[in-house]
Amino acid sequence: MESSKVIVIFDVDGTINKTEVYAVKAYRKALEEVGKTGFSDKEFIERIGAPFEQDVRYFFGENQSEQVEIFKTLIQKYWIDGMKESAKTFEGIHQMLEELKEKGYKLAICSNASKWELDVILRKLEVNDYFDVIQGVTEKNNKKYSLEELLLREKPELAVMVGDRSYDKEAARYNQIPFVGCKYGYGKPEELSDCKYSVETALELSKIIDEIISARGGAD
Repeated sequence: MESSKVIVIFDVDGTINKTEVYAVKAYRKALEEVGKTGFSDKEFIERIGAPFEQDVRYFFGENQSEQVEIFKTLIQKYWIDGMKESAKTFEGIHQMLEELKEKGYKLAICSNASKWELDVILRKLEVNDYFDVIQGVTEKNNKKYSLEELLLREKPELAVMVGDRSYDKEAARYNQIPFVGCKYGYGKPEELSDCKYSVETALELSKIIDEIISARGGAD
């Protein structure tokens, strides 16, 4: 199998982007401005990577009032402002991506974020040039369908999904491709406890990808 026919697909928040450096502040500030208090930093961190509508239900229940609409506007503003000011990658990300590119693998992004937001964050993190394919959230608002769309379009011989949350794992399972769980990210331990492949640091990813390829016949 030629390495160029293998596509390694990355989640962004909690996998590449150390989102907590601005997300916690953005969540807290937006919620406080609509009168919602009492949430811990841990709760905010555990929201990172979830579909946005799940965030809304978590903080507001089924209440779809004007308060919710104000929150949606505020969180987008504070999130983007924080991202532009202080976003950074997890340690070892650039080296890991460089190693995968040198081996000839095709790299892609599949995220619950919009295509516009992905363009902004990938440029800020200075990783955009590593990726051949950028897949944002689709109208179905579920990563398993976004990943399905990417795979149908790219038609790789083999694809591997890399992420830190159960949403990433479920997307890989739905599309019947291998998954690598990033334990350095924001998922609770039980979200990745049953993963066949997992890493504690980003620098372990290149070797794990090689192992997956080797188990499926190797790369030329």
